[in-house]
Amino acid sequence: MNTRIRKAKLADAEDFMFIKSQLSMSLVEGTSTKGGFLLGTDVETYRNFIQNEYCLVAELDEKVIGFGIILSDMTLRKSEIWEKRKSANLFVNLEEYEPNHLCYFEQLAFLKGHRKSVIILSYSLLNWVFEQGYDTLFTTTVNKPILNLAAVPFIHAVGGVKVGNIDEFYPSIGQINSDIYLIESKTFFEKTALHPIYAFLEENKLKIPSESL
Repeated sequence: MNTRIRKAKLADAEDFMFIKSQLSMSLVEGTSTKGGFLLGTDVETYRNFIQNEYCLVAELDEKVIGFGIILSDMTLRKSEIWEKRKSANLFVNLEEYEPNHLCYFEQLAFLKGHRKSVIILSYSLLNWVFEQGYDTLFTTTVNKPILNLAAVPFIHAVGGVKVGNIDEFYPSIGQINSDIYLIESKTFFEKTALHPIYAFLEENKLKIPSESL
């Protein structure tokens, strides 16, 4: 049966917690951690994301197998992420982007074995925010102590570019280092329209009315 992509609902928060509990990522020194890099997210935070942010799920046989979350401009500018921006090592002038309508790809998490659904959900989610009028999306991928390159091929395929790097500290892990990526709306639409699987993505994406959040 085909996977269904839909908007998240409050009851999905428990499924998000389960998916998070099933994730593991290898640390650079060879050990591993459960929960991937979603360690700080509790069920109430997920409920808040579902109610107020751009959040989609993928389900197979009515079972949630994955989800993606993008933070709105207002939430991003109030977040710890935004506060840390001046400590990042950037290759671009951030002041040129600050007047834009910005968003941030907060989380993408799937149970193993659903690569096609990951791509469809990610495309649907980015297409949703850019059709809402967002100009620029930022996201990060972790290098150390967890190496997480899973999203990088998709980021490159939709026109994303690496624009910086940042060192941070999280109590549950310690010091981490992440690359910062930027995806612009115009480039996203241009790149995806020329991609060999564009017709497949358009056929399978979630169609969301333009006024919806």
